[in-house]
Amino acid sequence: MKKIFLFFAGLFLFGLILYIVVALVFGPLITFLDLLDVYKLEAPRLGMGMGLEGIAFFGFILFISMKSRELKLEIYGKIPVLLPFFQMCFVSLIVMELSLTFANLWADRMVIGKAVAIGLSVLTILLGRAFLSYWYYKYPISYKMMR
Repeated sequence: MKKIFLFFAGLFLFGLILYIVVALVFGPLITFLDLLDVYKLEAPRLGMGMGLEGIAFFGFILFISMKSRELKLEIYGKIPVLLPFFQMCFVSLIVMELSLTFANLWADRMVIGKAVAIGLSVLTILLGRAFLSYWYYKYPISYKMMR
């Protein structure tokens, strides 16, 4: 009975990790395409539809996979550049979801004007890219791989 439980727990964990990897890698692209659709169609879009809770859950799983010795994924040892790539995708997902939120404030609720929404979206994307540039300038990927 214990082996069956461990098998299904491992299967569930594998499915969860696979879902998180796919969502982290393709999430910023999907959200960016939805951002373009908001401005083109002038109608709100949901993006990834995760909200703050989903992004926080992804961040928690990413943090656990980095810091916990028991749950540390073996793939980070085999492909060391994968962890910084996931971190970059995670920050990009946050930035794109925030940009989509500004666009939806215009398209859905008419709280701000279209020019302000476009400006805030572009500013958010530029600030996110500047943060990533600064982060990888201060802590290069080669530094993270040699740790």
